[in-house]
Amino acid sequence: MQWTEPADILLVARSRRGTDRPHVIPLQPTGVHLRPGTVADANDLVRVHFVAIHGTASKAYPADVLFCWVVAPDDEQRCAVTRETIERGDELFVVAEVDGVVCGFGSIVPASEELRAVYVDPSIGGGGVGSAILRRLEELASDRGLPKLQMDASINAEGFYSKHGYAVSHRGMHRLADGVEMACVTMSKGITTRCNGPAPR
Repeated sequence: MQWTEPADILLVARSRRGTDRPHVIPLQPTGVHLRPGTVADANDLVRVHFVAIHGTASKAYPADVLFCWVVAPDDEQRCAVTRETIERGDELFVVAEVDGVVCGFGSIVPASEELRAVYVDPSIGGGGVGSAILRRLEELASDRGLPKLQMDASINAEGFYSKHGYAVSHRGMHRLADGVEMACVTMSKGITTRCNGPAPR
């Protein structure tokens, strides 16, 4: 997706010294269905993005950054861009549903070894949905032979990434679409090959 924004979550791999470290990978939570994102999901992805940012990052960033980072759920231009991005296929999306309602999503861009984003509705945050999405994204990366995933993480997400094995490359500023800069942390992690069989459906 052509959103100039930091990513917000992921899972599994190597330490700063390059040696493999075991990490506990949460199983998919009961009642959560993961599937590939489709063009029909565009409006729901924009909605989840909005509530996730305002629910998790509002204490870490000033209002002007939030204003440029996220748009209103009914912003048709963002919805159109999202539909076009999904249809183009160079960014791979994973969507999480609970009772048929989209509650989270994530994406990677294989060509640039980039984790673009993982967002979860904060009303169900902490229940393992984000970790389940991340696991599926890592599996997609592994299936495509990617050696690593990297991203500019928001500062409020640094602790989560570190806990799951990401190493900090450097700290700096991320330029948003309107030219506003926000503090970010560039992080990366090596991707291991699958060892636990196929991903849950």
